[in-house]
Order: sequence, then structure tokens, then C-alpha cells
Amino acid sequence: MNNLLNYKVFQLIIRVIIRSKKFIYLFVGLWGILSFIFSTSSFAKARAICLTGRIVESIGSYGQSFHHAAEMALEENKSLQYKIQLKYYFYDHKPLQPIYAYHKMLDDGCSAIIGFEYLSDLLLVIKEQTTKNIPIFTSYASFLSNDKVPNNVFVFMPTYDEHAAKMINFLEEKFTTLKDFLLITEINREEMLRYKKAYSKEFFERNIQFDSYDFLTNDPLLLEKLKNHIKKKKYSYIVLLSGATTSAKIVNFLKKLDAVYIGTENFGSTVSPSFYTRLNNKKITAYFIRNLDYMKSGEELSSYKEKYVTRFKSLPTVMSAYTYDAVNIILKTFMQTGVIDTDNIYKINHRGITGAYIKNHKFFRSKNYIFLSVSDTGYHFEK
Repeated sequence: MNNLLNYKVFQLIIRVIIRSKKFIYLFVGLWGILSFIFSTSSFAKARAICLTGRIVESIGSYGQSFHHAAEMALEENKSLQYKIQLKYYFYDHKPLQPIYAYHKMLDDGCSAIIGFEYLSDLLLVIKEQTTKNIPIFTSYASFLSNDKVPNNVFVFMPTYDEHAAKMINFLEEKFTTLKDFLLITEINREEMLRYKKAYSKEFFERNIQFDSYDFLTNDPLLLEKLKNHIKKKKYSYIVLLSGATTSAKIVNFLKKLDAVYIGTENFGSTVSPSFYTRLNNKKITAYFIRNLDYMKSGEELSSYKEKYVTRFKSLPTVMSAYTYDAVNIILKTFMQTGVIDTDNIYKINHRGITGAYIKNHKFFRSKNYIFLSVSDTGYHFEK
């Protein structure tokens, strides 16, 4: 119907030019034709899906996988080739870089944003934003169940409370007695602070004995202070609420300590085992929980992995799966409503490859879980 209407408008403009002998009408007619061409063809301004973050800038494999997942999702929707474009706004670890990137995206007219995988970055942007019309999809960042999350922020990961509760349940099934825990927390990372709250709550509710040690990122005296804190205390379980590099550094230092180590998704995945590769002695007892991993995945996630490998000849990171889901949600919204904004995201029904879905004007996080163990040969499926 729209094509027929456009054709009739075009015919009318041509008739005006042909019948007119005056320059002004000729000029108006030519202007009309040019306007028509630019508004109904690939020359029309494309909507922009903007990808951002700092892990993709600092870790090459993540950046490449981030790019590839978005590109593949767009390639699979060929009808949108000239209507949607991908833009990239990656940044480094310098202070306020997330804010600068966010404002740059606003200035450039981004319709939707995917990234801000660090919770601290996402919180800065949430505090800064003056409009909730632009949907923001994050992958690794999450929240506590009682955190108030703006309706334009879409989180794929389960809450930190759920992760902590599931992990303790797993340990209760695995071991007869749970006591003498040590929580080691990188407290200047927002996600780790929330993890600490979640685990502390679980320990209190289950009457599990625990101690706590907090540290700041890049503290040159971290290991010396940790040694003084532990002294001759006996800990059976050590929960590492820190990044992969620092967690491995701590385990390497505590090599003589006979303890079970507990980690988060920051340990990495079977595709990118960032914690494991940094261990000096890999013969340790350690477990961690993730939302997703390709080692044990459903049909949709497995199919995505196969398509990705066929297309790019490399393995996709788990982050790329969230990116792929986010782009497909945005594209489906545009195809069904003709608009990309927060309100219209909620109007579609969609179930992606990560377990997250949209139904009845609500966005539901993924509820998937996988438990992995660490051994001298790598990561292994537990449950």
C-alpha cells in the first residue's frame, strides 16, 4: 500500500515538472524528486544501534566477538540492511569515560545502546540519563533483587541474590558441612559489593560462620595485608569476589592453604577461561556459577554457536550471545512497530537464545544456571 502511494506521489511530481514552464515550479519539482528519493531509499537516515563498553576495548577476543554477534544478527535480517546501522563507542578505564561515551551516543542520535558490562559504568549512565526513551541492554552487569532498575535498562543476567543462593545450595549438596567461610571482596567494584551483600545475607539466614576481608583494586600491599588478616586462622571455603586476574593472584599466593575456592562469572567460561589460565598451580578445588556456558547449552544457544563458527571460523564468547539477543530484540521491535524506543520494546513478544524473553509488556531475565569446577585440565561441567 505504501509503495503504491509513493509511486502516485512520484507521478504527480513528474507531471508538475513536465507541464510547468516557470523556473520556480521546475525548482520545486526537482526539490520534490530529490526529497522523495532520499526519504524512500537507502539514502534515508538509518537508525543506529550503538555498541559500547570497556571490556571489549581491553580484551581483544571480547571486542571481536561483540562486533561479530551484532553483525551476524543484522545480516540475518537483510530487509533492514539500509535502515539500521551499527556504531561503536568503546572506551578505556579512565574515569568518566562511560559518561563521555554515553553523551557522544546521544549526540550521534543512537536509537538503542548495547554494552556497559561493568555495573559501575552502568550506574554512572543511569544517574546521568535525562531520558528513558533510549533502551540500554547490558550483558554482564546485574543488580540485587531490591535494586530499582529503570524500565529502559534491560538486564539479561539473573540477580546477584539468585546467584549466591544457588551457589550455596550447590555447596550444601556437595559437602556435608558448610562453615568457616572467608569472603574476599574487591570493594571498589559495584558488582562485587552487591555480591558481598548477597552472600552475607545467605550466610546469616543459614547460620553459616564466615569472615570478611575487603580490598581495593591495585592495592600494592594486598597480599601482605591478606596474609596478616588470615594469620593462623583456618578457612574451609574462600569466596573470591573479584576479577579473574586478582582472584588468580590471591589463589597463587594462598597455594599452601587447603580450601575450596568459590568464584563468580568473572572466572570466565570454557571458551575464555580467564581465571584458569592465570593459575600457577592448577590443581585446586574450585567451583563457580554462570548464567550460560556453551559446554552445556540448550538447542537455541547451540545453534547460535554453530552459525557463529561457520560464519567467523572462531568460537563466540558468552557475551556475544547476549549481544545477539539484544540486537534481535531491537530489530524485531523496529520491524513490528517502525520505531525503536523503550515503550515499543515492551510491545513485542520475543524469546531469545539466552533464556531472557519479553511477554505481556514485561521483560524477563534469564533463569539459566550452570555450575563449573576448576581442575588441572580446565573447566568442567558439574550441574
